[in-house]
Amino acid sequence: MGTPHPRSPRILIPIPVQDAEKRRYTLGKSYIRSLIACGATPILLPTSLDHAIWRDLYAEADGVLLTGGGDIEPSVFGEDKHPTTDDINPERDDIEIALAQWTLKDDKPMFAICRGIQVVNVALGGSLIQDIPSQFGQNIEHRGSAVGAARDQVLHEVCIEPGARITGVFGPGNVGVNSFHHQAIKVLGDGLIVTSRAQDGIVESVEAPGHRYYLSVQWHPEEMTAGRADMLALFQSFVDASSNGKD
Repeated sequence: MGTPHPRSPRILIPIPVQDAEKRRYTLGKSYIRSLIACGATPILLPTSLDHAIWRDLYAEADGVLLTGGGDIEPSVFGEDKHPTTDDINPERDDIEIALAQWTLKDDKPMFAICRGIQVVNVALGGSLIQDIPSQFGQNIEHRGSAVGAARDQVLHEVCIEPGARITGVFGPGNVGVNSFHHQAIKVLGDGLIVTSRAQDGIVESVEAPGHRYYLSVQWHPEEMTAGRADMLALFQSFVDASSNGKD
Protein backbone atom coordinates (compact mmCIF):
# COMPACT_ATOMS: atom_id res chain seq x y z
CA MET A 1 0.00 0.00 0.00
CA GLY A 2 1.14 3.52 -0.75
CA THR A 3 1.36 6.36 1.73
CA PRO A 4 -2.11 7.85 2.33
CA HIS A 5 -2.56 11.29 0.80
CA PRO A 6 -2.99 13.93 3.50
CA ARG A 7 -6.48 15.39 3.67
CA SER A 8 -6.84 18.88 2.29
CA PRO A 9 -7.82 21.43 4.97
CA ARG A 10 -11.55 22.18 4.84
CA ILE A 11 -12.35 25.89 4.84
CA LEU A 12 -15.89 26.86 5.80
CA ILE A 13 -17.36 29.88 3.97
CA PRO A 14 -20.79 31.42 4.70
CA ILE A 15 -22.75 32.09 1.50
CA PRO A 16 -25.46 34.78 1.73
CA VAL A 17 -28.26 35.75 -0.59
CA GLN A 18 -26.78 38.85 -2.22
CA ASP A 19 -27.87 39.14 -5.84
CA ALA A 20 -29.98 42.16 -6.78
CA GLU A 21 -33.28 40.24 -6.65
CA LYS A 22 -32.35 38.26 -3.50
CA ARG A 23 -32.88 35.00 -5.39
CA ARG A 24 -29.41 33.46 -5.33
CA TYR A 25 -26.68 32.54 -2.89
CA THR A 26 -23.51 33.94 -4.42
CA LEU A 27 -19.75 34.06 -3.87
CA GLY A 28 -17.02 35.49 -6.05
CA LYS A 29 -15.05 32.72 -7.76
CA SER A 30 -11.72 34.34 -6.84
CA TYR A 31 -12.13 33.23 -3.21
CA ILE A 32 -12.59 29.64 -4.33
CA ARG A 33 -9.78 29.76 -6.89
CA SER A 34 -7.35 31.21 -4.35
CA LEU A 35 -8.12 28.59 -1.70
CA ILE A 36 -7.85 25.71 -4.15
CA ALA A 37 -4.55 27.08 -5.48
CA CYS A 38 -3.21 26.84 -1.91
CA GLY A 39 -4.36 23.25 -1.42
CA ALA A 40 -7.58 23.84 0.54
CA THR A 41 -11.08 22.45 0.03
CA PRO A 42 -13.73 25.20 0.23
CA ILE A 43 -16.98 24.21 1.99
CA LEU A 44 -19.80 26.61 1.10
CA LEU A 45 -22.82 26.81 3.40
CA PRO A 46 -25.90 29.07 3.17
CA THR A 47 -26.34 31.59 5.95
CA SER A 48 -30.01 30.53 6.25
CA LEU A 49 -29.08 27.35 8.17
CA ASP A 50 -29.82 27.60 11.87
CA HIS A 51 -27.07 27.94 14.45
CA ALA A 52 -27.22 24.34 15.64
CA ILE A 53 -26.48 23.03 12.14
CA TRP A 54 -23.79 25.65 11.61
CA ARG A 55 -22.15 24.73 14.91
CA ASP A 56 -22.00 21.03 13.96
CA LEU A 57 -20.51 21.72 10.53
CA TYR A 58 -18.16 24.35 11.91
CA ALA A 59 -16.78 21.77 14.34
CA GLU A 60 -15.72 19.61 11.36
CA ALA A 61 -13.99 22.47 9.52
CA ASP A 62 -10.29 23.29 9.76
CA GLY A 63 -10.66 27.02 9.17
CA VAL A 64 -13.20 29.76 8.41
CA LEU A 65 -13.13 32.41 5.67
CA LEU A 66 -15.32 35.53 5.96
CA THR A 67 -15.77 37.34 2.65
CA GLY A 68 -16.79 40.71 1.26
CA GLY A 69 -20.30 42.05 0.74
CA GLY A 70 -22.86 44.52 2.06
CA ASP A 71 -22.92 46.60 5.21
CA ILE A 72 -23.57 45.42 8.77
CA GLU A 73 -26.72 46.48 10.62
CA PRO A 74 -25.50 49.54 12.62
CA SER A 75 -27.71 48.80 15.63
CA VAL A 76 -25.44 45.80 16.29
CA PHE A 77 -22.68 48.26 17.26
CA GLY A 78 -25.01 50.79 18.86
CA GLU A 79 -25.45 53.36 16.10
CA ASP A 80 -28.23 54.71 13.92
CA LYS A 81 -28.13 53.92 10.24
CA HIS A 82 -26.18 56.38 8.07
CA PRO A 83 -27.92 57.31 4.76
CA THR A 84 -25.21 55.52 2.75
CA THR A 85 -25.35 52.26 4.74
CA ASP A 86 -26.84 49.70 2.38
CA ASP A 87 -27.42 46.04 1.51
CA ILE A 88 -27.95 44.97 5.12
CA ASN A 89 -28.52 41.25 5.68
CA PRO A 90 -29.32 40.46 9.35
CA GLU A 91 -29.23 36.72 8.69
CA ARG A 92 -25.68 37.02 7.39
CA ASP A 93 -24.64 39.36 10.20
CA ASP A 94 -25.91 36.86 12.76
CA ILE A 95 -23.99 33.80 11.59
CA GLU A 96 -20.79 35.63 10.64
CA ILE A 97 -20.58 37.41 13.99
CA ALA A 98 -21.06 34.02 15.66
CA LEU A 99 -18.28 32.50 13.54
CA ALA A 100 -15.92 35.37 14.39
CA GLN A 101 -16.57 34.71 18.09
CA TRP A 102 -16.41 30.90 17.87
CA THR A 103 -13.09 30.87 16.00
CA LEU A 104 -11.48 33.22 18.51
CA LYS A 105 -12.72 31.18 21.49
CA ASP A 106 -11.78 27.84 19.92
CA ASP A 107 -8.48 29.05 18.42
CA LYS A 108 -9.59 27.83 15.00
CA PRO A 109 -7.89 29.61 12.05
CA MET A 110 -9.95 32.46 10.65
CA PHE A 111 -9.23 34.80 7.72
CA ALA A 112 -11.57 37.73 7.02
CA ILE A 113 -11.69 39.97 3.96
CA CYS A 114 -13.23 43.45 3.42
CA ARG A 115 -16.70 43.17 5.04
CA GLY A 116 -15.09 40.34 7.01
CA ILE A 117 -12.70 42.65 8.89
CA GLN A 118 -15.69 44.79 9.82
CA VAL A 119 -17.64 41.74 11.03
CA VAL A 120 -14.71 40.64 13.18
CA ASN A 121 -14.33 44.10 14.69
CA VAL A 122 -18.05 44.37 15.53
CA ALA A 123 -18.14 40.80 16.86
CA LEU A 124 -15.44 41.77 19.36
CA GLY A 125 -17.18 44.92 20.57
CA GLY A 126 -15.80 47.48 18.12
CA SER A 127 -17.59 49.97 15.88
CA LEU A 128 -17.42 51.21 12.30
CA ILE A 129 -17.07 54.37 10.28
CA GLN A 130 -20.27 53.96 8.27
CA ASP A 131 -19.18 56.21 5.42
CA ILE A 132 -15.54 57.19 4.94
CA PRO A 133 -16.07 60.22 2.65
CA SER A 134 -18.64 61.96 4.89
CA GLN A 135 -17.50 60.79 8.35
CA PHE A 136 -13.73 60.57 7.98
CA GLY A 137 -12.58 62.38 4.84
CA GLN A 138 -11.48 61.45 1.36
CA ASN A 139 -7.77 62.11 1.04
CA ILE A 140 -7.57 58.63 -0.50
CA GLU A 141 -10.25 56.99 -2.62
CA HIS A 142 -11.19 53.66 -1.03
CA ARG A 143 -14.17 52.99 -3.29
CA GLY A 144 -12.66 51.39 -6.36
CA SER A 145 -16.06 50.93 -7.95
CA ALA A 146 -16.63 54.70 -7.78
CA VAL A 147 -13.68 55.32 -10.09
CA GLY A 148 -14.12 52.27 -12.34
CA ALA A 149 -11.08 50.45 -10.96
CA ALA A 150 -10.39 46.90 -12.10
CA ARG A 151 -10.72 44.29 -9.38
CA ASP A 152 -6.95 43.66 -9.35
CA GLN A 153 -5.92 47.30 -9.72
CA VAL A 154 -3.74 48.92 -7.05
CA LEU A 155 -5.68 51.91 -5.71
CA HIS A 156 -3.45 52.91 -2.80
CA GLU A 157 -0.76 51.59 -0.46
CA VAL A 158 -0.94 50.24 3.07
CA CYS A 159 1.93 50.37 5.54
CA ILE A 160 2.54 47.01 7.24
CA GLU A 161 3.72 47.21 10.85
CA PRO A 162 6.75 45.16 11.95
CA GLY A 163 6.40 42.13 14.18
CA ALA A 164 2.93 40.93 13.13
CA ARG A 165 1.88 37.67 11.48
CA ILE A 166 1.05 39.53 8.27
CA THR A 167 4.58 40.96 8.28
CA GLY A 168 5.84 37.44 7.66
CA VAL A 169 4.03 37.52 4.31
CA PHE A 170 4.69 41.06 3.07
CA GLY A 171 7.52 42.28 5.26
CA PRO A 172 7.29 45.69 6.96
CA GLY A 173 6.65 48.77 4.82
CA ASN A 174 4.36 49.76 1.99
CA VAL A 175 2.29 47.33 -0.09
CA GLY A 176 0.01 48.26 -2.99
CA VAL A 177 -3.58 47.04 -2.62
CA ASN A 178 -6.93 47.23 -4.36
CA SER A 179 -9.86 48.79 -2.49
CA PHE A 180 -13.65 48.39 -2.68
CA HIS A 181 -15.24 49.67 0.53
CA HIS A 182 -16.89 52.77 1.99
CA GLN A 183 -16.84 51.64 5.64
CA ALA A 184 -13.94 50.90 7.97
CA ILE A 185 -12.96 50.26 11.58
CA LYS A 186 -13.62 53.13 14.00
CA VAL A 187 -13.27 51.84 17.58
CA LEU A 188 -11.09 48.73 17.64
CA GLY A 189 -12.59 45.49 18.95
CA ASP A 190 -11.32 43.82 22.13
CA GLY A 191 -8.17 41.75 21.73
CA LEU A 192 -7.32 43.04 18.25
CA ILE A 193 -4.21 44.95 17.18
CA VAL A 194 -3.86 47.12 14.08
CA THR A 195 -1.17 45.75 11.76
CA SER A 196 -1.48 48.13 8.81
CA ARG A 197 -3.07 51.41 7.80
CA ALA A 198 -3.58 53.35 4.58
CA GLN A 199 -1.78 56.67 4.18
CA ASP A 200 -4.90 58.50 5.44
CA GLY A 201 -4.99 56.45 8.64
CA ILE A 202 -7.80 54.03 7.75
CA VAL A 203 -7.20 50.62 9.37
CA GLU A 204 -6.35 48.06 6.69
CA SER A 205 -5.51 44.92 8.68
CA VAL A 206 -5.91 43.57 12.21
CA GLU A 207 -4.89 40.43 14.11
CA ALA A 208 -5.56 38.77 17.45
CA PRO A 209 -2.10 38.05 18.91
CA GLY A 210 -1.50 34.74 20.61
CA HIS A 211 -3.91 32.82 18.40
CA ARG A 212 -3.10 30.18 15.81
CA TYR A 213 -4.42 32.38 12.98
CA TYR A 214 -6.89 35.24 13.40
CA LEU A 215 -6.19 37.77 10.66
CA SER A 216 -8.35 40.25 8.75
CA VAL A 217 -7.68 42.64 5.87
CA GLN A 218 -9.75 45.47 4.42
CA TRP A 219 -8.66 44.99 0.80
CA HIS A 220 -9.49 42.08 -1.55
CA PRO A 221 -6.38 39.86 -1.87
CA GLU A 222 -8.38 37.11 -3.62
CA GLU A 223 -8.76 39.40 -6.64
CA MET A 224 -4.97 39.83 -6.86
CA THR A 225 -3.70 36.27 -6.29
CA ALA A 226 -3.58 35.42 -9.99
CA GLY A 227 -0.87 38.02 -10.62
CA ARG A 228 0.63 38.74 -7.20
CA ALA A 229 2.75 36.13 -5.42
CA ASP A 230 2.50 38.06 -2.14
CA MET A 231 -1.32 37.99 -2.18
CA LEU A 232 -1.31 34.27 -2.91
CA ALA A 233 1.19 33.82 -0.06
CA LEU A 234 -1.32 35.50 2.27
CA PHE A 235 -3.90 32.85 1.41
CA GLN A 236 -1.22 30.18 1.73
CA SER A 237 -0.41 31.34 5.26
CA PHE A 238 -4.07 30.85 6.21
CA VAL A 239 -4.31 27.42 4.57
CA ASP A 240 -1.04 26.30 6.19
CA ALA A 241 -2.33 27.36 9.61
CA SER A 242 -5.55 25.45 8.93
CA SER A 243 -3.51 22.36 8.07
CA ASN A 244 -1.76 22.34 11.44
CA GLY A 245 -3.53 20.27 14.06
CA LYS A 246 -6.30 18.92 11.80
CA ASP A 247 -7.27 15.27 11.87
